[in-house]
Amino acid sequence: MLPEPSQERTFVKTLAIDTSTRQASLALFQGDELLATEWLDTSLPTTQVITPTLKRLVDELGWKPVDLQLVVVAQGPGSFTGLRIGVMTAKTIAYVAGATTIGVNTLQAIATRCNEPVSSLHAIMDAQRNQFFHSHFVRNEYGKYAPSEDTRIVDQQAFLASLTAGESITGPGLHKKHSLVPEGVRVVDENYWASTAEAVGRVGISDFVAGKSDDFWTLSPKYYRKIAAEEKLEADASNSS
Repeated sequence: MLPEPSQERTFVKTLAIDTSTRQASLALFQGDELLATEWLDTSLPTTQVITPTLKRLVDELGWKPVDLQLVVVAQGPGSFTGLRIGVMTAKTIAYVAGATTIGVNTLQAIATRCNEPVSSLHAIMDAQRNQFFHSHFVRNEYGKYAPSEDTRIVDQQAFLASLTAGESITGPGLHKKHSLVPEGVRVVDENYWASTAEAVGRVGISDFVAGKSDDFWTLSPKYYRKIAAEEKLEADASNSS
């Protein structure tokens, strides 16, 4: 049985941030109740809209930033720039409020959104260069998806070709590759492919209630691959040796 959550951990005021993709969003919870959520304006840089949007949402609830007790953020994989913005914003707010911080795997947030009764689920995001970020999840006895393996980078065509009838898949990586999914593989409704701040928040709140948290000082984005400049340096070094 799951341990009984402490009373103090079940009604916290939580901010969730998801800037892992261009379609970024924020969400505010009290306990596990979603009170507000909003997509950020994609016509402007995320850095220009994230703080004003958060301030407005907090004001509309009659809260102050210092009232926040938990800040949850999509930690990766995703856009390098987006992840840096999200994590830095989360840490800044948590520092001011004295809040606990939790980083959430973006693919787990995507899996959490699955609205279909599948016990095993692949989640993918575009990693560029004809590759996916991939993780596999299994639904546990409490109805929540838990990773069965670490997030990894896979070749797009080879991975999709390896899927067999009866398996299930979700994630924004499907947008341009849906036609390559083998017959008999179950594809989750497209409306649930994306990560959202609400999903990030629900994963983080569940972790928090279970007693988990991340160290504020060491919380950082998880890119799951080197940045292009680092890869080029390694390639140049290899070619010159």
